[in-house]
Amino acid sequence: MANLSVDYIFDIFTERMQQEGIWFMLALRDAHKPLLKEQLKEEVNRIYMEKKSFSDNEPKPLVTSRYVLDRYTQRLEGAGLVNVDEIGKARLYSLSDLGRQFLEYTRNKRLSEKNN
Repeated sequence: MANLSVDYIFDIFTERMQQEGIWFMLALRDAHKPLLKEQLKEEVNRIYMEKKSFSDNEPKPLVTSRYVLDRYTQRLEGAGLVNVDEIGKARLYSLSDLGRQFLEYTRNKRLSEKNN
């Protein structure tokens, strides 16, 4: 197997991760502290509704169910993009170092595509 570069791996993440996953990671980055799952849901919806423009002028939250919340947190955890600390039955989510690098990579890629 050939050596896999960080760019190659991050391109696979970008290709397979739906846009919702990025919002989760941005919410964790902006929180600057670990969040409980319900706090994460509230923060994702808050920043999504603040930053997203809606054509029909009626903002709709991104995370509308526990199923959506569970699905994205599991995906991000499985990819190593978030850290999860368990305290009793509570799970605290924070952005991992890999997640920070991935957000920086997607930001730089978006900027370079915009300039070309």
